[in-house]
Amino acid sequence: MPDSLGNYLIPTSYSRIVARELGLQERELPRLLEGTGLPPHVLLAGDESRISGQQQLQVMTNARRISNDPAFGLRLGSQLTPRSHGPIGYLALSSPDLLTALKSLRDFLPIRIPFAQVDLHEQGQSMACDLTILLPAPTTQLRMLVECFALVIQSLVESFLGRELREASIHFEYDRPAYGDRYEKYIHSELHFAQPASRVVLPAHLLTEANPEGDANSYAAARDMCAALLEQVPVTALSMTDRVKRFLLAQPAGSVNEENVARSLYISRRTLARRLQAEGSSYRRIREDMMAEMAAVQLRQGQLSVESIAVLLGYHDSANFRRAFRRWYGCSPQSFRDGVKPE
Repeated sequence: MPDSLGNYLIPTSYSRIVARELGLQERELPRLLEGTGLPPHVLLAGDESRISGQQQLQVMTNARRISNDPAFGLRLGSQLTPRSHGPIGYLALSSPDLLTALKSLRDFLPIRIPFAQVDLHEQGQSMACDLTILLPAPTTQLRMLVECFALVIQSLVESFLGRELREASIHFEYDRPAYGDRYEKYIHSELHFAQPASRVVLPAHLLTEANPEGDANSYAAARDMCAALLEQVPVTALSMTDRVKRFLLAQPAGSVNEENVARSLYISRRTLARRLQAEGSSYRRIREDMMAEMAAVQLRQGQLSVESIAVLLGYHDSANFRRAFRRWYGCSPQSFRDGVKPE
């Protein structure tokens, strides 16, 4: 969801990956956040807040300076496995074949990283995955972002193949940088620079590559969970509580906060809180109730592991999900699934 002036809201989990790649200690975290106005706690495990696209660019600029490595974009991209993208990554990994996984990435990645766009185009015996960065950025930062997304697609394909992707063709719209010899260390396919567009071109025969770990039930659950719950909200209910429920159910779990909800309703956060209080409710209570219901639905269906459900609900740490679940139901997720009465 874009915020004002062309910025975009992005999970802080990506900045935590940056900090880990740099090997920073706690006392060094403020260096990574210089110029962002963000407090260090956004880089701590369990933080679920979002930052603007401009703040994310500043983090990457700082990281490049701290590392003193012009190829830091390649290093960062190599850490962005499908699981780095939360429920979207889970949806892709549970897809039955590579084409479905790429479509999932195309359809849902902008929800989590809204400044990036992936378009798929058939080209005879190949499929082109075009990469577009929508966020205005200086040349150096733009190159880092494109490097990251080329490696995101490579990682997804290699997850299906179970081996390095050698038969693709990777195109970059910028000239070969001074550190161009470093690309071969991270990108396993043929490289082309100064091209009309940044894209990954895959042989068509790979698109039907079956996912050895794919599961139709898991894929359907990941894709349909929010849509199914959305249908439970009465269309005629116009209370503020139900409006908030409808908005939250239409978003990926954990992807928005109270400020986003208030903005979607064209009111201030304070006004939203006051109107919900008048109805005997609150944003936190609505969100907690919905998360608890989603968790219970998935546990009863028995198709997903506890760790997978945690990711699906936007928890970056399954331990945090287990603590929240015990607070909701008085027992562990596994005990709930096994039918054990609350402690």
